[in-house]
Amino acid sequence: MKYITVLLVAIGLHGYAQDPIYTNTQQSLIALNPSFAGSNGLLRYQSSTRSQWYNLSGSYLTYCNSVDAYIKPIKGGIALSYIRDDQAKGTLVTDRIDLSYAQHFNLLDEKLKIIPSVQVSVFKKTIDNTKLNFGDQIDARRGFIWYNNTLPPTASKSNVDVSAGLIINYKHLYIGSSIFHITQPDEGIMEPSKLPYRFSAFTSYNLFLSDNVLINALFRFENQQNFTATNFNINALFAKHFMLSVGLRNDNAICTLIGYRHNYFTISGGYEFGISSISSTAGSFEICGSFNLRHKDERKIVSDIERW
Repeated sequence: MKYITVLLVAIGLHGYAQDPIYTNTQQSLIALNPSFAGSNGLLRYQSSTRSQWYNLSGSYLTYCNSVDAYIKPIKGGIALSYIRDDQAKGTLVTDRIDLSYAQHFNLLDEKLKIIPSVQVSVFKKTIDNTKLNFGDQIDARRGFIWYNNTLPPTASKSNVDVSAGLIINYKHLYIGSSIFHITQPDEGIMEPSKLPYRFSAFTSYNLFLSDNVLINALFRFENQQNFTATNFNINALFAKHFMLSVGLRNDNAICTLIGYRHNYFTISGGYEFGISSISSTAGSFEICGSFNLRHKDERKIVSDIERW
């Protein structure tokens, strides 16, 4: 497993990085598109933890926390997010703070909404070289040693990033796209390396079968450098509070989720079952929670997943 750890970190250092992508978009709306800032009409906090390939020593653990609010006087939303991406148990760590602003334009008696957004980020990437062991460091007497000309124990790189998004919402239909890392900042620790931009697009529709039953269908497309990912999910809300979801991630994983949605908070857990030849190493799970403060009249009804 140590060889897998070294391989994963080496790709992150000398190749082009990939952004962490959450399967449960309901609880990571700002990460999906910054134009969701303020979409619930008042105040919202969302938190997600994703563990990918947790049964490997080189697993990926990502934390995402965001707070967003709608500012009525300016008809806009703001969001503050913190993301921590931990690769191989602290070997390569990325800390990121995002500040997003979304301007809400309401048309056709508020049936149509056009929401452009901009996001400014500050990130820091750190590598702990003491957790990397290579063959030329092995001494017959002393075990693993550090030579004078080797890498320092830790090294880091910080920079500023800019992204943008757009959402068009007509009644219960949502279509959105975003471009992350427009400025392609340098994230290289050992040598210069531009962070490639990521294009993201999604569409979702909310179908209300009754006052307490909601079915949501979502399709998402992601592209970053030479990496492409797709997600198709069917999300259901029963008896106003109970959440179930099933979906397909690319063509190699089935996504499942179960949760509970209260008038003020939500808690959910999801798991991805690998169905490809690497299914034994492709398992991932997410634990999510949120707190929502909405207007009194909206708390009495079932609203769109994107507006809760």
